[in-house]
Amino acid sequence: MNSALPASLTDYRGALEDAIGRDVGRRRRRKVAVRWALVGAAVAAAALGALSLLSRHAAGASVVDRAAAAVATSPGTILHVDMLGSQTNGDGSVITWRDESWQQESPPYARRQVETTTDGTITESGSSNTADEVYDPARNTIYVYPHPDEQPGAMDNWDLKPGPRPGTALLRVGDVEHDRILSTAVITTAQAKALRTGKDALAFRVSKAHPKPSVTVIAKPKVKKAPPETPTADPDSSGFRGQIMALLRSGDADVVGHETIDGQDTIAIASADGHTTYFVEPGTYRPVELRTRGTDGGTALRFRTYETLALDANRGLLSLATQHPDARVVRDPAAYQAAEQRLFPKG
Repeated sequence: MNSALPASLTDYRGALEDAIGRDVGRRRRRKVAVRWALVGAAVAAAALGALSLLSRHAAGASVVDRAAAAVATSPGTILHVDMLGSQTNGDGSVITWRDESWQQESPPYARRQVETTTDGTITESGSSNTADEVYDPARNTIYVYPHPDEQPGAMDNWDLKPGPRPGTALLRVGDVEHDRILSTAVITTAQAKALRTGKDALAFRVSKAHPKPSVTVIAKPKVKKAPPETPTADPDSSGFRGQIMALLRSGDADVVGHETIDGQDTIAIASADGHTTYFVEPGTYRPVELRTRGTDGGTALRFRTYETLALDANRGLLSLATQHPDARVVRDPAAYQAAEQRLFPKG
């Protein structure tokens, strides 16, 4: 509180009495009783309003800070999130889903995710700094797409020569300068052009029958777009924490009251534009629900579970191979892409 202000209502009233006394000569026509009644009411309202304003912002800042701390990363742990999502479209239709994930909070940032769509279809995938994976339950197979710097050989060390037939090119991969070639392949001139321009990428196939890797050219995997900056929630949950932190760190988030969600008391934190409202649990400040709305509908993410787990004791939760020990593992980028298109037909 400003030290220049009186410390109590008595001081406020004393200061105003002095001011009114100095001005009394110009205000003789007003009755003293009426004047004091107005002064008393004004002093009380001003003081209570100031205290209310200060306490509201002080409490709001504390809640916002604690809510941000509750969703901050915690290296050396696994973040386990189980949430229900719903999206209401402009035409009144509603899409629902469930997303459960286990995210390692430090390198290599391994992640396993189980998604359930509106029609009940369940898909399971994994990712890390080194590879992307997807599990096909119908074939009991885990398909792996190693990231380029983890694939055999020097993926950036290759050259192209005229092929054996018109319209073809000879691709050589390995230590080309010293003629230590890891693998060769005959490709089309169109593939050669796409490889030069970066539209396509190299991929290796390795099998027990043929331990020497064979190289091929495939279209680059689609890169998942980062969550949009507009106030819409990300259905696959990978971007919800970024949205929450953006709200809490914006400087415009404010505590707007309490709301009961599924019988649980929550604290509501809203953005200045009213497009985003975030509900946290009193005391722990953990997420309960994140709501966003736009011009054509809105999205709600309800957090059934939000917890951190010890990494060493729960490392198996990050691995598709550990969760499906009898599954076949195929490390073929082309097979991975085919499986991804089969299991995620809508992207």
